[in-house]
Amino acid sequence: MAAELTSIEPLRAIIQAQPLGIFSDIDGTLAPIVRDPAAAAISPRAKELLERLMSHGVRVALVSGREIEAARRIAGLEGAVYAGNHGLHLWLNGREETTEAVEAYVALAREVLAQVGDIRHRGVAVEDKGPVLAFHYRKADDETTARKAIMSAIKSAPGAAPFGVYEGRKVIELRPPLEINKGTAIVHLAERLGIRSAIAIGDDMTDIDMFRGIEALREAGLPGASVAAWSDEASPDLLDATEYFVTGVPGVEWLLEEILRDLPG
Repeated sequence: MAAELTSIEPLRAIIQAQPLGIFSDIDGTLAPIVRDPAAAAISPRAKELLERLMSHGVRVALVSGREIEAARRIAGLEGAVYAGNHGLHLWLNGREETTEAVEAYVALAREVLAQVGDIRHRGVAVEDKGPVLAFHYRKADDETTARKAIMSAIKSAPGAAPFGVYEGRKVIELRPPLEINKGTAIVHLAERLGIRSAIAIGDDMTDIDMFRGIEALREAGLPGASVAAWSDEASPDLLDATEYFVTGVPGVEWLLEEILRDLPG
């Protein structure tokens, strides 16, 4: 069970092992959750702190379920690395990288969209993210019924069978059945960025993969820690999968400021 992080002391050795890598989710972690996903933006304070951390040599990678373009727009952080669609796409050195295995699922996802058609429930929105489809129901009057309608539509679509079904905060996603996730993404990025320590921060079930990535880095000899951005919507499983937690975006802002204060020099 995670412990509430009220002091930077437990992370001090990790912060001192430079260069430090910070891997963070965006929605619910750096950006407050809003009813319209298109209106999301990271908090001004979080952006300022991340920019200052990068100016002091910290490697920042934003690891999101969003597409790369959307993640970059919401964060607005030049110089950061991005992993979009849960690691299916990367943005490094000014260009996007995608493995060939992902491309085949773009056309398959279009078939699923056609088979699903209109989900006749008020407040349900379908987000087309290339090889990933996201069914949002935050705006639904009856979230339980909306979720059932989405699951029923997915079950009735033959093309959805090869995809994995994942649930998050008021969203259900179809993702390609590839061994790529937020965890494998940060392990890959850790090597690319040449970091010597790592901290991962996230608020939702998909971020548990990122926390597992931290465990993999530790097994490889890299100091690291995982921190959950806790909220009333979060699953208890999130706390079972991480070491520490803070509360919401304000807690993450506090954490980033404490890391900045504790950097060597």
